Amino acid sequence: MMNSICLLSPSRSRRRESAEADFRLAASADSCPRLPVERPSRFRVPRSGFRVSQAFSLVEVLIVVALLSVIVLGLMAMLNQTQRAFRLGMAQTDVLESGRAATDLLARELQQIRPSYVSKAANFYVWLPPFTPLLQDLPGSTERRTNLLEGLFFLNCENQHWTAIGYRVGTPDGGVGTLYRYMATGLLPWQLPAQLARFTNTPLANLSRVAEGVVHFRVRGYDTNGVWISNANSTNIFATRLNSPAPGEVWQYVFRSNAVPAAVEFELGFLEARTLERANSIGDIATRRQFLERQSPRVHLFRQRIPIEAVDVKAYQ
Repeated sequence: MMNSICLLSPSRSRRRESAEADFRLAASADSCPRLPVERPSRFRVPRSGFRVSQAFSLVEVLIVVALLSVIVLGLMAMLNQTQRAFRLGMAQTDVLESGRAATDLLARELQQIRPSYVSKAANFYVWLPPFTPLLQDLPGSTERRTNLLEGLFFLNCENQHWTAIGYRVGTPDGGVGTLYRYMATGLLPWQLPAQLARFTNTPLANLSRVAEGVVHFRVRGYDTNGVWISNANSTNIFATRLNSPAPGEVWQYVFRSNAVPAAVEFELGFLEARTLERANSIGDIATRRQFLERQSPRVHLFRQRIPIEAVDVKAYQ
């Protein structure tokens, strides 16, 4: 039997050589030691040799705390200024409401003054009670304002009936008090002479409260030429000035019969509510007056001049 010789094709021979080469390459790779694989690190060492730490340093923490402290202090200062401005605004609003209400009431009633043509009846009467006026230092000046707390009485007429109206400040010795109002209606002419004495002798408890915290109430009368009546001594018009304790101010006005002022100017000064509470908490009168002498910026003044339509010009001839 003849041995047959099988010859391999060229393509099969190449595939065999490629498989043997792959086997030798795999064997050589398994025999070589494997190098460790370098994993990425969160911290890298810079070339300079310094290592960056993850936490903040003490200096950085102190700087942040200082900056936060400055910011908080600034916010607190701004908040305090806002609250202070709000409180001042509310205090001024309260004073303005009270002052305007009292001023409007007094202005409307003064405008209706009428001469009674009764010889012994006081048509218009102003007096200064015997007390020491409160002196207040004006801010930014060396001058001092003299605060007066006068009393006022006058007559009105509606139809055939007369009305007696009076204003005075209670407890003037302490430098601040309450403005009270007296009113008697339905009066006949023969009842008018007794009304002034009745008003001055009426207890404060029987009078109506108008406004609190009054530190100044001054009334001035003017003639038909617009001149302040500060000194007069006639049958129906009497005015006299003070030498003390308020030099130059009128101590008393008396207008009788057909005489009434041609115009009346009044001035009201009101103390702020918070300052009034502090003043009322001081029991000693002398200490309270010393405290009020330094509170001129806390006083709000209202001034108004009212022309009297029923003035009789013959009273000034």
